[in-house]
Amino acid sequence: MTLHLAVVQQAANPGRPDENRAKALRHTGEALDRGADIVLLHEELLLGYTPLARELAEPVDGPTTQAFMKLLSGGDARIVYGLTERDGDRYHIAAPVVAAGGVVANYRKTHLWWAAEGLRHEPTYYQPGDRLVTFDHLGCRVGLMICYDGDFPEVTRAYARLGCALVLWMNHRDSRGHDEVKDLARRNSMIIATACCCGVNEVGRPCPGGSNITDADGAKLVDLWDREGVIDAHVGPARALHLREANPWYRGMRPELYAQPAVNASTTAMA
Repeated sequence: MTLHLAVVQQAANPGRPDENRAKALRHTGEALDRGADIVLLHEELLLGYTPLARELAEPVDGPTTQAFMKLLSGGDARIVYGLTERDGDRYHIAAPVVAAGGVVANYRKTHLWWAAEGLRHEPTYYQPGDRLVTFDHLGCRVGLMICYDGDFPEVTRAYARLGCALVLWMNHRDSRGHDEVKDLARRNSMIIATACCCGVNEVGRPCPGGSNITDADGAKLVDLWDREGVIDAHVGPARALHLREANPWYRGMRPELYAQPAVNASTTAMA
């Protein structure tokens, strides 16, 4: 059985939630019209990096989720979008998984980008998530990660060990092209769908995007640069799991070894 994936790439438009929501609904509607089973949009879709983030943040069941639920009415697809989430007095960079009946999962970014000043120093504004999140759809187990999370190869490897055949990777940076994805996919026999914004960011810097869908052998199925639009591809989750069984970069690992303290050779020699 194949899974039909779609990725939306749209301009960042920082601090303009109504415009961004309306555009996302149009693009997502196009993806659903193509028959997509899962639609992925970029990180912090509504707000981007803006000083108004806390003022404009929404709860996970807020108006944007409700709008996506309405769009999905009568169907069995899933929409995964980037939310600046308000949970009481705490704020998160989140990725809700929306079905027609409501939110089936919600991932909160676990690795907050710290190597910047101002609005992109994420620990100043947000709390990190404390767990990885998976969901099952049409027989495929799916993992979620947000931007900096994916720069740690341990995250993709952890999702492989959890039985995922697909990882959805949303971003809000200049670009996240296939060249940054292919090795993660190949070494873990993991299908990876990657969404990034385009246009210009909050300081006017160009964002070429590079959203892509990469197969479990690292092959590029489709990508998109320098413009808004929808890309889609049919993928085979069962094939990904089959490839993993014979993948020498996966099967050769020894996880029980990595958790043990190392032996210091000089200390041993002195004993």
